[in-house]
Amino acid sequence: MVVLTTLLFSCDPPGNIGVTPLTPVETLFTDTLTVRTSTVLADSVRTSNPDIFLAGRYVDPLFGTITASSFIRMSLGFQLDLGTTAVYDSLVLYTPYNYTYGDTLPEQTLSVHRIREVIDPLKNYYNNSTLTYDQTPLAAKTFQARPQADGTLRFKLPDDLGKELFALSGQTAGQTNAEFSKVLGGLALIPGAKNTAVLGFPGIVGTNSPLSLRLWYHTTTDTISTSFPLNAVVALQSGATIRAGFNRVTADRSGTPLAALKPLQPVPASSTGERTYVQDALGIRTKIEIPYLKALAKNGPIGINRAELSVKPDLTAVQPGLTPPSYLVLLETNSTNQVQYKANGFASVALNDSTSRGSDPPSVLLDSRYKNYTWNLATHLNAILAGSKTNEGFLVTPVYIQTLAQRGTLYDSQFNNRVSRLVLSGKPEDIKLIVFYTQAKE
Repeated sequence: MVVLTTLLFSCDPPGNIGVTPLTPVETLFTDTLTVRTSTVLADSVRTSNPDIFLAGRYVDPLFGTITASSFIRMSLGFQLDLGTTAVYDSLVLYTPYNYTYGDTLPEQTLSVHRIREVIDPLKNYYNNSTLTYDQTPLAAKTFQARPQADGTLRFKLPDDLGKELFALSGQTAGQTNAEFSKVLGGLALIPGAKNTAVLGFPGIVGTNSPLSLRLWYHTTTDTISTSFPLNAVVALQSGATIRAGFNRVTADRSGTPLAALKPLQPVPASSTGERTYVQDALGIRTKIEIPYLKALAKNGPIGINRAELSVKPDLTAVQPGLTPPSYLVLLETNSTNQVQYKANGFASVALNDSTSRGSDPPSVLLDSRYKNYTWNLATHLNAILAGSKTNEGFLVTPVYIQTLAQRGTLYDSQFNNRVSRLVLSGKPEDIKLIVFYTQAKE
């Protein structure tokens, strides 16, 4: 359906569409533009420098058996020099968690292993990356996870390792992270084979409770124990501080609707029961295309005043513990089906006119009333029509804060570090694009 409203001698809209001032224009409305959706699997998913470290396992009838392990470089915040009166007490790994996904009613098991390789903070690691670690755990714990709440796991590590690190006090290996990592490459968090949930452990120093390794000691003149912290971050020469580690996240999709999914080969919604799929750290994304957008300008230049794109989750796919993500963004893509990147190396995120036009690319919130996600893409679609944007497709992916104001990492640490999943309805009535646009009258 197209509705026309005549505007005589309008000044502002004609300037936006490339015609002379005082040209008669008309405003048109359409809600019949074709919107195509498909499911795309990324060819690689970078999971290094995550906001949270993941460990766990669960079985999903739609997405398969999901297994997550984290590989973490523990680093010195300052030089390890405890003085000559220090006496070793213990070595404890604290792993606060603020994210759970799956069924937390059964008991979960996690084990801590010593990594025998150095984690390079300047290297990209991916969801299928791995490192050599000791098969015998340093410690293990079986526990009842607390869903949707903060909890903390405490692993007391062997005294042999604690005394090995304690002996580095005042030595060369205790002065710099480069030398320290040669002694302790890092720690791996490995889930039990019968786990039913994935947990997330924040690694950002400055949050209420970041993951940390603490070397406890007292002095010969004081019985009160003090701790020396080692954190899951490392400072680079550039001054930036990053989480030096990555998440390994794999899926066995045998017997699921996604069993035939292959990297960068879109599967249309019509082939998956009018559904498309999204799962963060596994690189499953819904691709959105508007193939006939440029046909709006077949009779001359136009300026889009408002363009609302809304998609609805398939609520029948929501299960206890497997809730849809609160926020989504649209990453730019093209015919390659790969995420497109800016010259500075960061992912290109589609601008949403409904939020701030500052330096933060926008995310949209699941509307609790209408049960949909809605973007206003007028600025972005105008750029496509003008030719200043050549990436004409979008990839739907989750994020976990609304503003995405992560300076330094510039938002990329928000991507690919949860296992949250989303099923979108592929039915035409559940994917709508409403466009108001201005065109010069003949």
